[in-house]
Formats: sequence, C-alpha cells, structure tokens
Amino acid sequence: MFAGEQGKGLEASFKEFLKRPENAAILEKQQHKEARQALQLQEKMRALEFRDKVLEAEYEAQKNIAPFLENRVLRRIVQTFTNDPSGDFSKWANNPRVVEMLREAKRLMDGGFLNEDDVETFMIRQLDDPAHEAHEDFKRKTRRVARLPTEQLVGALNEHLTERRQGNEAYRSRNYTKALHHYERAKAVVEFVEGLSRADQAEVEVNKVAVYLNLAAVHMATQEYGGAVGYCDKALELDPANTKALLRRSRAHTGRHDYEAAAADLARLRQLDPLSPEAAEQQAALERTRQADRRKEQAVFGHMFERSQVAAAGAAGAS
Repeated sequence: MFAGEQGKGLEASFKEFLKRPENAAILEKQQHKEARQALQLQEKMRALEFRDKVLEAEYEAQKNIAPFLENRVLRRIVQTFTNDPSGDFSKWANNPRVVEMLREAKRLMDGGFLNEDDVETFMIRQLDDPAHEAHEDFKRKTRRVARLPTEQLVGALNEHLTERRQGNEAYRSRNYTKALHHYERAKAVVEFVEGLSRADQAEVEVNKVAVYLNLAAVHMATQEYGGAVGYCDKALELDPANTKALLRRSRAHTGRHDYEAAAADLARLRQLDPLSPEAAEQQAALERTRQADRRKEQAVFGHMFERSQVAAAGAAGAS
C-alpha cells in the first residue's frame, strides 16, 4: 500500500488510526460503502452476462422472452434462466409452462389485478410449491449470492449484526413483530453473501446459524412451532452438533405434541453434553406435557364412554 521507510511510517499511522474506537463508525461506514459497490458491480456483470446469453440464444427463445423484458420484475425472473448449470438459456425460454406463467403474470399486471410486488409473489408461490415440476430447479437456479473479499465481507456481516442487535432489543421488549423484521433482514444479508476463502465462508455459516436460531426463538415466542422447527433444521444442517439448536427444536416439537421427535433431539443433546441442565429441564417439561395430553385423552374417552352407557340405558328402558 505504501512504499519506502516513509511509507512504512504512514502505514503504521494508518493502522493506528483504524484501531481507535472513535473511528469505528467511520470504518464501518466505509466497509458498508465498499460492500454496496461490490454488489453493484456484480449486478452490472450479471446484466452484461444476461445480454450475451439472450443474443446467443436461438431465435425462438428470444421471441418467447421479448414481451417480458420491459417489465422490471419479469425481466429479473427471465434473467435467472442464465443460472442453468449447462448454460442452456433456451431450455427455460422455450419451456411452455414457464412461458405460460410469464404470460399470465403479464396479463394480470396489464389488467391492473397485480402490481410488481404482487406478481413476483404470484410466480414464486407457484414455483416454490414442492409439487410443481420445476420447483427444485427454481430453488437452485434463483439463489443469488455475492462472493466478497474479506474486507467487503466484514462490512456486510457488520450490517447483518446491526440488524440482529436491533432484533435482540425488540425481542427482549417482547415486540416480536419488530424482532422478526430485523432478524429477516439479517438473514437476507448472510444468505446473500459468500466468502472467497474457506475461513471467510466458515464465518458466514457461523452467523447464519446464529440468525436461524434467533428466528426460531421468535417463532417459539409466538407459538409458531412449525416455523421454529424449520429454522432449527437449517441451523443443524450447517452445524449438526449445535446443542442450542437441538434444545430449541426439542421444545418446538413438544409444542407441536410430537413427543418422539422431541425425545430424539434430547437424546442427541445428551450425547453431546451429558451434564446439560437445560436438557434435564426440557426432559421434565416434555414429560409434564405428555402426561397432560394423556389425561385430556382419558377424560375425553371417559366422557364418550359415559354418554354411550347413558344412551344404552335409555334404549333398554324404552324397550
């Protein structure tokens, strides 16, 4: 960066400047700026790649997508066709199901039935349905990531941490709607970025696990146990030995009355941490909930039996 003895002195002074606490805000602002610039550059590169793919495609494919390129949302969806691993843009542009969905979306927009935000949701819901034949391809090919060098990655992760801190404050205040908003913004950052080195990517994944657990906690607090299980699943895919995720998922399974799954998570947790006090507490909570369910079932069956006896006695008296 700097040359010669004078340069070494300047470099040392610059490093000292960066370490000063009062300059942290300036440094973080610069890191955010560099991260945004890197993302903007990647967007420009994608646009150029998209243009080249369209020009290289066969005439029929170009004709199929032409009506949709003037619409910002539809153009972005068409742009994902370039993510095909084999580079076969025409395969998607000539797919009758895909083209028909684009036509239907355009028709609804032109008629004023959907706005740009609605149409994206409309199409994604169709393709995001696991029953849809193009679901897996859509899920894989539309994943957008930015591979950032360390300095820019730090800026992006700092932005994610700011959102998580705000989410934590809202969570502690029991404002779960606000907490969810900030955690989802944090998730959007960590799911969008990738590190160039193995160490940087490991740091991204550590932060992914943390934000997934934050989201699981919010869903637990609002008794949306299915959502909590889903986010714990995501955390455990990245870190199978994460005891916090196992404990939280066990609690979520208990909330759903899925006691076998809850017990399985506790068994795995005990293997990893035999002395865990949280595991013992959750085991007791699991047993209490299971017994309460059994008592409710017995009461229901008892009432049903009593009613059947009364009905039988009435029938016998009438005869």
